[in-house]
Amino acid sequence: MLSAAWSRTDPFWTAWIDGDASWLRLKATADVVPFPPGFLDLERRALGEHAFNREYLGIPGGANASPFTWELYEWAIKGHVPLVPPGAAFNPPAQEQGVPVANPFRAHNVRAA
Repeated sequence: MLSAAWSRTDPFWTAWIDGDASWLRLKATADVVPFPPGFLDLERRALGEHAFNREYLGIPGGANASPFTWELYEWAIKGHVPLVPPGAAFNPPAQEQGVPVANPFRAHNVRAA
């Protein structure tokens, strides 16, 4: 397997920490690769702390790791004014009312025996 563990419950992390001697474990982190000056700072700002730790330092998120950031959640729950006025799809035409039909079984007066 070759990957960065997404969380502490994913198969890559559990294989990494289980101690099984049949696995050869190699760890490459950003602190041993000669990146250009300032590159890692830019990546940390672009990705956020959790994603940076996972991708560059091999530190997965907790068991409750989520692909959604708090900033994205905060943005999603705010009310937003649409940039374009809603189109016809938001005002569907009224459906026709059904036609009442007399119940044909009402004329039959069945008595229990």
